[in-house]
Amino acid sequence: MIAYYPVPKFVPISISPCLLMCKHCMGKYLNGMKKIYDPAKMHEFGLLHAKQGGTGMLVSGGYDKEGRLMNLKKMLPVMKLLRERMCIAVHPGFVDEEEAEEISDSADIAFVDIACDNGIKNVYGLNAETEDYIRNMEYLIDAGIDVSPHITLGLNFGKIEEWELFDEIKGHKIIKLVIDVILPTKGTPFENVGVDLNEVEEFLKEAGKKFDRVTLGCMRPRNGIDEIALKNGIDEIAVPSPKLVKKVENVEKRYVCCGCP
Repeated sequence: MIAYYPVPKFVPISISPCLLMCKHCMGKYLNGMKKIYDPAKMHEFGLLHAKQGGTGMLVSGGYDKEGRLMNLKKMLPVMKLLRERMCIAVHPGFVDEEEAEEISDSADIAFVDIACDNGIKNVYGLNAETEDYIRNMEYLIDAGIDVSPHITLGLNFGKIEEWELFDEIKGHKIIKLVIDVILPTKGTPFENVGVDLNEVEEFLKEAGKKFDRVTLGCMRPRNGIDEIALKNGIDEIAVPSPKLVKKVENVEKRYVCCGCP
């Protein structure tokens, strides 16, 4: 089993507050990131992080009403400089072809969300469809940057509607598929939302058949999903439960984001 432990060596950075305020998050997950909105401060932090043995940074943050990562444009030159010292991952949201080229020059890998129409409209609140997310991914792939698409199971208020995404993603040149699972988040409309574990198991089993590499991402309930994943052949897990790690004979620990190569 490959176990990913990003923090503290691979630091998540929020480069902006959030205007989109998706219903499953409401900006709360940004509180777990280091907030750096100024390029000079980003450069200063990055140099110190590398000097202290850091392996990389995930550049993410808040999105505007169109689902684009705010402040990304002004951070790209700094990301390009820091890329010489560490791995730079980015969660850019929607981009155009020109921006994809700039990102490819400034980062090592892009994490892109792929979602179903209902989740996009009901939770993200965007006037977009699955095909817009696929096109967004294609812009980045065509620009030459490595891409790991992320699916969040149960995005539409716990209903697992993501089956159709397999065929949408299959055939594209991706590094791996990362699967997250929606979880209850206090202070949001998802406070009491959950998913059916039997359906999660079926989905993970099918994902393992269709893709060469599948990783269970860090956003998930801690209710036995780790064990379900491993039982069904998903042997790359972000921050696996200590109980599972003790059971597994061979564990390779990697101190980077689970979406990295």
